[in-house]
Amino acid sequence: MASIKLSGEVSIPNDKSITHRSILFSSIADGKSKIKFTSIGRDNLASLRVMRQLGAEVTGSLSKEVYELAKSEGVIQSMALWSKDYSELIVDGKGLHSLRAAGEILDCGNSGTTSRLLCGILAGQKFKVTISGDNSLQSRPFKRITEPLSQMGAVFSSENLPMSITGASLKPIEYKSPKASAQVKSAIFLAGLYCQKPVTVMESSLSRNHTELMLESMGVQVESQQQLDLSWKITSSLNGELAPLEMEIPGDFSAAAFFMVAASVIPDSKILIKNVGFNPSRIGLLDILNKMGADIKPVEKRKVGGEDVVDLIVSYANLTGIDIDATQVVHAIDEIPILAVAAAFANGTTTVSGASELRVKESDRIKMTVEFLSQYGVNIEEKEDGFIIKGGCFSEGAHSVSEGEEAWKHCEDHRIFMSNAVINLAIHSKLELFEKSVVETSFPGFLEQFQGLIKDA
Repeated sequence: MASIKLSGEVSIPNDKSITHRSILFSSIADGKSKIKFTSIGRDNLASLRVMRQLGAEVTGSLSKEVYELAKSEGVIQSMALWSKDYSELIVDGKGLHSLRAAGEILDCGNSGTTSRLLCGILAGQKFKVTISGDNSLQSRPFKRITEPLSQMGAVFSSENLPMSITGASLKPIEYKSPKASAQVKSAIFLAGLYCQKPVTVMESSLSRNHTELMLESMGVQVESQQQLDLSWKITSSLNGELAPLEMEIPGDFSAAAFFMVAASVIPDSKILIKNVGFNPSRIGLLDILNKMGADIKPVEKRKVGGEDVVDLIVSYANLTGIDIDATQVVHAIDEIPILAVAAAFANGTTTVSGASELRVKESDRIKMTVEFLSQYGVNIEEKEDGFIIKGGCFSEGAHSVSEGEEAWKHCEDHRIFMSNAVINLAIHSKLELFEKSVVETSFPGFLEQFQGLIKDA
C-alpha cells in the first residue's frame, strides 16, 4: 500500500452544474449578468460557445489558466487576459426571445448538461437549429428530454445527437418524470419560461435543485411540495422576463469527492478542502461516507449566491462496507465511481443498487468501474444496476495503470480516469492520469492539486 500521506489544503474547480446554468440562464435574461469563478473546464466552455453561436453577447476577463483553456476551445473572442487569480464573465442578456438561429451546428462537445438544458431553451424559440457533440455525447439518450418537450409543442428530428430542434409556441404541462433527474426538470422549467404560465414536474425523490435556486434569484416563482407518498411536486412560473444574475460560483462537490475519498483511505492523511458547494441535493456521497465511518467535518458554513458553501476537513478513517440503494444513489450518481474506490478499502461488503443510470453516462460507468478496479485485484461483481465489492481484498501483484490494454482506458470518461488515479495513488504511491486532456472537461489542474498534498509518510 501507499508509503505517502496527504496533508495541506486544496482548492477545487467551480461547480460545473451551477456554472452551466449561470451561462445559459443569463444569456436569455434581460440585462447584464456578472459571473465570477476561479477555474472551469471544457464542458462549461461548451455552454459559452453554443450561447455565443446563438447570439449571446459575452465578454470577460480571465486568469491565465482559464484564458489558455478558452483559447484552445476557440472562445477567446472579446476575452481579456488579466493577472488576477479569478475570472469574470459579463453576459449582456437581451431577453427570452433575443437568440437567433445559428448558421452552423451547435457543438456541445462532451457536455450532457449543456445539450439537455439547451433543448429546453431552444424549444421556445421561433427557429430551427441542430445540436451535436462528440462521439460519447452522440451515444447518450435524449428521449427523456425530447418526450416532455414534445408534449409542450417542440419538434425534434431524433432521440440522439445530432438532432434538429424546431421551436414553437409552447403550452404548459404537468409532467411525471419516470426517474428523478435534474436535467429533465431543468429542461422543462427552461421551456416553461416561454409559456408564461406555470409548469409542473413530479419526481419520486427530489433531484438537484440548482435550477430552482438560480431561477428564483432571477425572479421566477418556484414552489416545491413533498406529497403524502413522499414524492415531490415542483412548479415553476414566470410572468415577464428573467432578471440578470450576479453570482460567485462555489466549488464543485463532485471535484471535492476525489480528495475526500483519497484522504479517507490513505493512512495518516488530513486535508482541508476549501470553498465546497454544499447544496443538500448534491452531498449524497458525504452521507454515504459518513455511514461508512469516514471522518469528514464541514466548517465555516456560509451562503454564496443562494447556495450553501463550506470548507471540509477530511482525515483518514477505517471504513466499513454498507448497502447503498436507489434513494441514496440519486444524490450521489456522479460520485459512484470514486465511491467504489472507498468501498475497495472498506472492511466488509458494499452493495450499490439502483444505479442503472450509470450505464448511459459518458461511458458505461458500471462496466468501467468494475474493469478498472479489477486490475488492482479488487473483489468486485458487476450487477445490472450496480455492483458488489468485498473490501480490503487486493490481490498480490495487481498491476498498475501503466500496464495492459484495458477497455476502460479508451472510454474517454473523466470520472473513471480520476477515480483510477486515486486508487493507483493509494496502492502504489504513484500519481498517474490517463489522458489528461479528457479530465480537463471537468477538472483542469487535477494532478497539480493532488501533487501539492502528497507528503512522505
